Formats: sequence, C-alpha cells, structure tokens
Amino acid sequence: MTISPERLEDLQSKISEWCASEAQIHDLAELEQFAVEVSRCVGRAVVEQGLPKLDKNRGYRGSGLPCACGKKAKFVAYRERWIGTLFGAVRVERAYYHCKDCRTGHVPWDREQGVNELMWSPTVKALSAQIAGRMSYAESVRLLEELTGLRLEESVVERIVAELGGRLRAEETAAMAECDCGEILPLCAASPERLYVGMDGTSAHIDGAWHEVKTGVVYEAMRGADGVDKAVNSRYVAAQESAESFGDRLYVTAAQAGVEYADQVVVIGDGAEWIWNLAAHHYPDAIQIVDYWHACEHIHELATAYYGEGTTKGKRWAQDHCRWLKQRGPGTLLRALKRMKPKTDEQREAVRRELGYFTNHRHRMQYARFRQAGLMIGSGPVEAACKVVVGQRLKGAGMRWSGRGADAILAIRAALVSSDDHRVQAMAKAA
Repeated sequence: MTISPERLEDLQSKISEWCASEAQIHDLAELEQFAVEVSRCVGRAVVEQGLPKLDKNRGYRGSGLPCACGKKAKFVAYRERWIGTLFGAVRVERAYYHCKDCRTGHVPWDREQGVNELMWSPTVKALSAQIAGRMSYAESVRLLEELTGLRLEESVVERIVAELGGRLRAEETAAMAECDCGEILPLCAASPERLYVGMDGTSAHIDGAWHEVKTGVVYEAMRGADGVDKAVNSRYVAAQESAESFGDRLYVTAAQAGVEYADQVVVIGDGAEWIWNLAAHHYPDAIQIVDYWHACEHIHELATAYYGEGTTKGKRWAQDHCRWLKQRGPGTLLRALKRMKPKTDEQREAVRRELGYFTNHRHRMQYARFRQAGLMIGSGPVEAACKVVVGQRLKGAGMRWSGRGADAILAIRAALVSSDDHRVQAMAKAA
C-alpha cells in the first residue's frame, strides 16, 4: 500500500498540532522517547482500523468447508481472539468452523494471515527469530522489549524459533526430494566460473552430551590482488545428522548456487573420510584439496612424536617440510617419511599413520599447482562457518540444547548468515 505525499503531509500536520499542545519535553532523550510512544500509539490505531479491511468476511467461507478427514466442517460463529502485533495486542473476530466427525476446529482467517495458536503476528515472529538467531534467548527478549516495547518470555521466543526453524527444515527436505528427482533449479543469475564447496565438523552440547555438528559452505570465487581466489556470496548449511543426509542438504545449496553449471568446482576439507566420500558422490569432477594448514598440523604432530616436544630439530624439520609441501607438493615429505627409522612403538605408529595420511591424500596436496591456478588451498571459509554458524550461537557459556532446539536455531542461523533473512520472514507468514 502506497500513501500519497499529500496524505502523509496531512497526517504529519495533525500529529504536529497534537504534539505541540501535549508534549512537555525537557531534553533530547525525553523527546525521542515521547516520539517512540506516539509512533507506537499511531501504529496501534492503524492496525486496529486496518484489520477489518484485510477480509470483509473475516474468514467466512460459507456454511461449511472441507475438513482434512474428508468430511465437512460447519460454520459455528464469529469468535474473538487477541493478536500480538508490533504495536501491541489487538482484538479481532473471525469465522470459526468445527468438524463434528474428527472434532477439529478451523479458522480460515488465522491460516491465511499466518497466525497460529501463538498470539503473535508474522512480523513479530520473524523479528523474534531473526534476533534469537543472532544472540541468546535472554539477550533477545531484552532487545525486543527495548526496540519494540513488547515483552515476550524466553519460552515464547523458543517456541517461535522451533516453529520457524522447523518450517525451514521442511522446506529444505522438500528441496532435497526435488533434487533427487533432478527438478531443482539454480537461483543464480549466471553460471559461476568457479564454485567452492567446503565441509567440516564441529561439536555442540546437545541432548546431554557433545555431538558433532556438520557444517558446510558454498561460495563463489573472486580473484584477489595476489592472484588467489577470495570467497564471495557464501551460503551456509549446518545440521547434526548423518553424513549422507548432510551431503544431500549441502548439495541442494550447491545446486541452487549453480554447481551443475559451474565451469569448475573445488571441494576443500580436512582429512575426514566422510568429506571425500561425499565429494566423490556429489561432485565427481571437482578438484579436491586438503586444507593446507590441516596438513601442516599433521607434520608438526609427527615432528613432536619423532623428535620430541619442543625440540629445535623437530621444529626445524616441521617448518622445512611445511614450506616444501606448499612449494613442491607431498613428494619430498613422503620420501622423508620412508627414510625414517623409528625406535619406539610411539614413533613407529606416528610414522605409519602419517605415511598413510599423506599417501592417501597426495593428489589433494598438489599445492604448487593449485596456487599457480589461483585456487584457495586453505579451508578458512568453512572453519569460519563452524565458528559463525555453530560456535557463536550454540556454544556460549553454559548453553545446553535439545536436539529439536539446536536444529531449529541452526536452520535459522544458517539462513541469516547466508543473507537469507527473507526465508525466515516467509516462514513466519506460512500457514
């Protein structure tokens, strides 16, 4: 709805006249608070007057309407309820239907306006979920009250998050099913030249114990001043689930980003086997890269086990091989590992383990060739995703989560950090 400049000027004039006679202001802070109270009062009047105009029949759809049980729900009466809006609680009467066969009530107006058993409007629910997706529930209710004057209990915000997060997950599940049928279409305007897919795992305290939360990020490449790709247009996914389910969920995001149309796809991860199994299944033609810094951690761990913790020789050996790994690839390191002569069981196990690790991933460690092509060799974006999506919201001091609560907040959090606020807003309006 668009209001003409003339009408707005008339409204402002009337409010100005009223304020001139009513306002007794002593400083700027008091003036601003007075302005907030006036705006909320005006907003409430607008909502109260506008509600009847949303549907003149107030949800009346005739003497009866179809029920999910296959029978017919009959019109009973117009019933009253309160709705919590951004400008306070307002009252509305709407048509109520009841099915005597399955004893289910139906209120078409509520469904069409996105209002359910919770009293809050879609706008309030969307705002609550967006704030709760960024900070703790205690902080969320304080900020909501400060910004809007609304006083919601933490438990109410949790219910809103559960509702909207559950709807986001249902939408993702539907997209996963469409993807299996080959029906998903990319959301990007043009095919990306190079698309990266990163995967990793982190942990959170869920259902009384620490569990792995798998996290993924899909991003496009923009060549930096140093000739190496930089991440842009990042989209995030996070869930506590099996590798297979997570792989399907992440692939939906990659498909929406145009992975099937990209000139080149790159998968980056650490040495976890589940990552490379998913890469082979969903992105068979992709370039696979083991995070360089993760590989360096293995070199330093081996140096500690073989030469002793903190020894000068061990530090120098690790630094040299980390440098050569970036400059030459894993060949020099593999030859050095084969020449080692371990004397203890601990040394033998460390050499055996790292020889297997670097042999299995040697084709994913051709760092000189990758760098020459301008490819990223570090998994910084996905490690950042673990911190931003999971760590900053699920791992605060004393935080403990139920499986359902964690999943809902992860769904909302991933949407927000992907700049998909509109998805959260759409879920708030869903019937």
